[in-house]
Amino acid sequence: MSTNWNDLKHKSSPEVRAGLKREAHAELARIGFHKLRRARQQTQMAVAEKLKIAQGAVSRMEKQSDFLLSTLREYVGALGGQLELRAVFPEGDFVIETLAQQPVAVKKRLVSARRASAR
Repeated sequence: MSTNWNDLKHKSSPEVRAGLKREAHAELARIGFHKLRRARQQTQMAVAEKLKIAQGAVSRMEKQSDFLLSTLREYVGALGGQLELRAVFPEGDFVIETLAQQPVAVKKRLVSARRASAR
């Protein structure tokens, strides 16, 4: 008989789950994007096809240390994941939803606002 994941995850205390989550995030930050792609059993070519870019562009992306959030979100999405952006403070973590989800819409609003104020 299979066990529901929600039943299992609630057996650990919130502190233990938060610690495990922090460790997982730290490990992903340490391993780098090419290792993340390999851990997801994806080739550069497969990622390139999903992103509709050349394989060489994926290779260059994996060597970069500075990304646009939209590029990073697309890369993670091509691997089957979802990007979360959070700020970490001593009193707690805060998810920054406005930057992580729809930068194109935000950019369009900014352009529209600038055009309106220029009139």
